[in-house]
Amino acid sequence: MAKRRSYSRLFLLLVLLVIVADQASKMYVVYYFAPEAGGSICAFARQYFTHFWEFPYSLSRSVPVLGEWLKLTFTVNTGMAWGLLHGNSLLLSFVSLAMSIAIYLLWRKYGTASLYLTVSLGLILGGAVGNMIDRFRLQTVVDFVDVLIPVVNYDFPVFNVADACASVGTLLIAVYLVLADMRAARSPARSYDCTIYRD
Repeated sequence: MAKRRSYSRLFLLLVLLVIVADQASKMYVVYYFAPEAGGSICAFARQYFTHFWEFPYSLSRSVPVLGEWLKLTFTVNTGMAWGLLHGNSLLLSFVSLAMSIAIYLLWRKYGTASLYLTVSLGLILGGAVGNMIDRFRLQTVVDFVDVLIPVVNYDFPVFNVADACASVGTLLIAVYLVLADMRAARSPARSYDCTIYRD
């Protein structure tokens, strides 16, 4: 029971940390890049988080961090990854809400006694809620991490902290399922008594 309680606290703490990191980083990027964002960052934070159902900031320049491979590019997305369902923020808000509830219930059923699942599902839930807040509040999602994948020179869609955390959590779940499947495949098959009984 003590372990279960400690993992519950860890799960909630991780979800909250992802949400705070995601929302704070988005606010700072808008403050840094939007031409009309002036004054102190504290004053801007109050202004930024009191906007609802609108995004009154204009997009600005892109700043290289590691040459052309990693840049900070301030942009917004009214759809999901790769621009899917563009312009359907309200629909995606309710989809995100349903997914967040499903992820929490999944953790309650299978992950409360597992540190691995607690971390994985906590990252996914924190990411889902982070983007859901943007969709409900602003009808768009703020993105800013712009990566060009070397060798193949693929310009990956611009993403944010919530996307990164949800992707890492999903990858961890995928690894967990693959390893579980491999363990099940290596385990000896159960033997059954196939004797035919006759009266």
